[in-house]
Amino acid sequence: MRLAVRIAQLTETSDNLRSAMTSRTTIDLAAGIIMGQNRCSHDAAMTILKAASSARNTKLRDVATQVLASVGQQPPETHFDN
Repeated sequence: MRLAVRIAQLTETSDNLRSAMTSRTTIDLAAGIIMGQNRCSHDAAMTILKAASSARNTKLRDVATQVLASVGQQPPETHFDN
């Protein structure tokens, strides 16, 4: 039984890490767009994204997706080996 629980936990952790890596790509692209538009540093761009996320009560990855959409970009397809 412990082995089954441990396998389930590891599978969940793997799925969460894969989701985080995918979201990170979208967030980094959005930060790059903000950096270009505002001529600011990466830290300042992340502060802007986080403030927008907090003000809208929306997940950071969703705000980043909206930023990409505002310049006509689709969220990137990331490919990670299993």
